[in-house]
Amino acid sequence: MLPALATSPLERPVAAVRRYKWLIAAVVMLAVAGGFLATRLVTPLYEVRASIMIASESPMENRSGPIRSTGLLTSDDWTQLLKSFTISDAVVRRLSLYLQPDDYAKDAGLFAGFTLADRFVPGRYDLALDRTSKRWTLSVKPSGMVADSGAMGDPVGRATGFLWILPPEAFDGVATRTVKFTVVPPRDVAVKLVSRLGTQRQSQSNFLLLTLQDSDPKLAALIMNTWLREFVSVAATLKKRKLVQFGETLEGQLRTAKRSLDSAEIQLSSFRVNTITQPSEGGPIAAGTQETRDPVIRSYFDKKIEYDDIKHDIRLLQRLIATSKDSVSGEELLQIRSVASNSAAGQALRTAMTDYHTAESNLTVARVGYTDEHPIVKDLTAQVTNLRRVQVPQRAAELLASLRTRAMDDSIRIAGASENLQRIPQRTIEEERLRRVRDITSGLYTNLQNRYSEAQLAEASATPDVSMLDTAIAPSIPTNNTAPRILFMAIVGGLGAALGLAVLLDRLDGRLRYPDQVGADLGLPIAGTVPRIPKTGVDRNSPEQAYQLVESFRSLRMSVMHSSDGRSVSLAISSPSPGEGKSLVAANLALSFADAGLRTALVDGDTRRGALHEIFGLQSTPGLTDYLAGAASLSEVVQATNQSSLTMIPCGTRKRRSPELLTSSRLPALVAELRAIHDVVIIDTPPLAAGIDAYSIAAATGGLLVVLRVGQTTRRMAAEKLRLFERLPVDIIGAVLNGIHLAGEYAYYSYVPGYEAEDEEPGVEVRRVP
Repeated sequence: MLPALATSPLERPVAAVRRYKWLIAAVVMLAVAGGFLATRLVTPLYEVRASIMIASESPMENRSGPIRSTGLLTSDDWTQLLKSFTISDAVVRRLSLYLQPDDYAKDAGLFAGFTLADRFVPGRYDLALDRTSKRWTLSVKPSGMVADSGAMGDPVGRATGFLWILPPEAFDGVATRTVKFTVVPPRDVAVKLVSRLGTQRQSQSNFLLLTLQDSDPKLAALIMNTWLREFVSVAATLKKRKLVQFGETLEGQLRTAKRSLDSAEIQLSSFRVNTITQPSEGGPIAAGTQETRDPVIRSYFDKKIEYDDIKHDIRLLQRLIATSKDSVSGEELLQIRSVASNSAAGQALRTAMTDYHTAESNLTVARVGYTDEHPIVKDLTAQVTNLRRVQVPQRAAELLASLRTRAMDDSIRIAGASENLQRIPQRTIEEERLRRVRDITSGLYTNLQNRYSEAQLAEASATPDVSMLDTAIAPSIPTNNTAPRILFMAIVGGLGAALGLAVLLDRLDGRLRYPDQVGADLGLPIAGTVPRIPKTGVDRNSPEQAYQLVESFRSLRMSVMHSSDGRSVSLAISSPSPGEGKSLVAANLALSFADAGLRTALVDGDTRRGALHEIFGLQSTPGLTDYLAGAASLSEVVQATNQSSLTMIPCGTRKRRSPELLTSSRLPALVAELRAIHDVVIIDTPPLAAGIDAYSIAAATGGLLVVLRVGQTTRRMAAEKLRLFERLPVDIIGAVLNGIHLAGEYAYYSYVPGYEAEDEEPGVEVRRVP
């Protein structure tokens, strides 16, 4: 049994294109016709080009050249200035682009000198010229209200803000003439112009390229050149204004700097006059002064160190006296530096401490030889106590008082010396500060004076930073002729839409088209394929057609034989709907089995519209319905054909109750009897959509072969009909794809020509159901 072939992703789209080729051609032709019509309605555009150069250097920083001003804007900002409304509005007003006559070629001369006041009324107007009476009437459309009227030479449209006087030649001739025109706000026109102006500048480039497209090449060139002139003029005006403002600013800064410099010089002069008699660190040194400066400073710091030592000794003495209530420790007193000094208080304290230690030593010696009650010991003990508790503390208090007096004197001297030393740096620093202020103010004043002089020179020779390099010239050939592109897009778009429509229709098509749909949607293997037979039948002069047809039924016969596992073949052949070729397949498959030498019985089970007897030239009665009704025996209904191995049972007499006859027990008995005397039993059934006939016959045979016609079978209906076999004891052998084209996705189902069998068995004919 042949498996369903896996298709390439492109096979289905290619097959859809092949199937809907005429629809695709029609859609493409319609698209081409629409594109051609669109080209008639599109006006070709002409593009004018111009370029300007932007000065990028900063001449103020280049001292080798003439003195000039810095650039007005950076290179990137020039594009913004170019597209500003200051320039575009001026271009619109200068060229009167806000005025749009309906017939410009005829009425252009009448609008010479037409301008707008600051306030005007935009809209559509009709100017009626009565050339006989030399009068005019201006009316507003669509209301038709008269806005103004007058005689030749009178201003036209004063009430609507028009500054316009008709030329005398406007009244030449007779009868009445109507001039139609529209006045648009200049800003609206400027916005559209700016959107149409293209700019291009490479990074770090000094050249700005401009493009403008319009249907009138001369008008486009005029607009571009006017735009460039207005741009250069505005740039020069802005540059001049910038230089004037820059000079005025520098002049004010220069006056302020001059006042600051005068004030700094006066302050420095006053300070030097007031301190000229006082010594200064940076002034001239008198004889002997240098030698006295270091000793004075050294003496100050020596005295400062001595004062710090005295303060330290005072703190130690105060703590020692405060912590020793009855006596002062001699060892701790000797650690104080002032006790060892040569002062009278220090010497008195040291003497008292010496006497104390001597008396204490004598007391120790006396206690060795005497008791504490001895008079000598008592005298020494009293002496030691007096020295420790009275003499030593008293001398320590005297030393503390002496140290405090010295500390007070030293602090006064140090303060005086410190004040004298501090005055010199203050005067020096103050003088240096005043000099620094004077120098800074002088430098600022000099710098501003130089810049002011340069600004005056730059103002006298001011030049704009931009210049026109290439002016616009009206082209003679359209730059943007969209007709070929529109036609090409129409062809491409039409082809794309046609292909998309073909693929969409293919996806929405519910009929069987491709081999993979048999397995994916119906769940059936492909048992065989039958090529399409022309309406006139197989061309006997075309061996290729006969060869492909014969080989297809041979392949189908092989699939059916191997599905029976060596047993006799008994199967029903049906299709979901009428006209799908089930009878053709049944007849030719039976002939193929008979040609192989197998005893074959072909039964026409289509009791409603069976016509197999016509293929073999037999009578329709008696037949199957007669046998099932008991009106005829098996030998009476079996008819021989011109193929010796093939016999046939026609459909028999058509009856209303033939479906009930097919469900009777006589049908399985008939099948069993036929299988007993035949190798192959094939029953052609009505379509599955006709009723229960096919299901009853398939249940009786036990096997079913489903015929599907490519391009005709509805997949959804076939799937629903086949689903009923899930509850029946029927083995569905597979599907037979009928009416295939041996090309495209079905090319692999064909057979290679050149291998035909030379000796075909005589009498094999391929017949087609009419």
